[in-house]
Amino acid sequence: MQASIKEVARLAGVSVATVSNVLNKTKKVRPDTEERVMEAVRKLNYRVNPLARNLRRGESKIIGFIVSDLSNYYFIDIARGIENTLRENGYHILIMDSKEDKMLEIDNIKNLLSRFVDGLIIAPTDEDCSSLHNLLLNDLPIVFVDRQPSNYEGDVVLSTNMDGAHAAVRYLIEQGHSKVGFIGSRFDSTMNERIDGYKLALQDAGIPVNESYIRYGSGYSLSVAKQRHGYSYYHMEDLLENTDITAVFMGNNISSVGALMYLREKGIPIPDRMAVITYDDSFWLTMTTPSISAIAQLPEQMGQEAASLLLKRLQGVDAKNMPYVQKRVPTTMIIRESI
Repeated sequence: MQASIKEVARLAGVSVATVSNVLNKTKKVRPDTEERVMEAVRKLNYRVNPLARNLRRGESKIIGFIVSDLSNYYFIDIARGIENTLRENGYHILIMDSKEDKMLEIDNIKNLLSRFVDGLIIAPTDEDCSSLHNLLLNDLPIVFVDRQPSNYEGDVVLSTNMDGAHAAVRYLIEQGHSKVGFIGSRFDSTMNERIDGYKLALQDAGIPVNESYIRYGSGYSLSVAKQRHGYSYYHMEDLLENTDITAVFMGNNISSVGALMYLREKGIPIPDRMAVITYDDSFWLTMTTPSISAIAQLPEQMGQEAASLLLKRLQGVDAKNMPYVQKRVPTTMIIRESI
């Protein structure tokens, strides 16, 4: 059985308060007294409960990360960046998956609040975050990542979505493609920025935007296996059968799975019949034949930025009055064999 602090105090011949002062370094004690306490700790194999200790101090050293869709491995990379930064500063991460379900997201927030987390990093299921006003009754710091919130203020970390999409479509145009399709996983602020970049590249080149070339998915969370024959699979089929596009830009890695599966199953040659580029890079894009061009985000850096912003809120002297910050993390275009 785990030894108690009272047993440590009894063996060392001191008060419980003295043991607490030694272990928590809250008050200086005589060197010989400290040595007796530490000797008792070693003999009894006493272990401090860090959660209980931190809660007494008013902190848990735990940060909650609520992910809109953990089946999207992009968020796993963001979590890695968050975890690395938090660990370096003595904090730990607790991850909850909302599966693109708003009610589940609210339940996840409640769950994390019951665990006395010190702050939240949220990749929201949709922009409307007004429910947080009822859920958060104190000044718990929050940082949003990947999607711009509405009806709630907080720090935000985003990619340069419009710039990345603009670069991708501009390159397709430079390769001679004037009829470029777009497939996105869902319509939200992030995807809307990528659509804006897609449209701006066409307009800059004097090419009219054809709305019939644009497709969106349902936004429901699906496993990668199901994505292979999900909405983007049928959107790719529809674009090929009912439009004259010669290239397609896919708005994220979720969109690319089904679209590329359709092209592969139907034996449609890339890039001879269909040039393709996707927003979001992944290791598997280099393993296809041909390899797939991509706009690469820096998800680990996004996670690091989100964690750093949250730590500033937690550790700042006047954190409550700090203006909210929007950080943009740049993207890079990687040209492979698909264009």
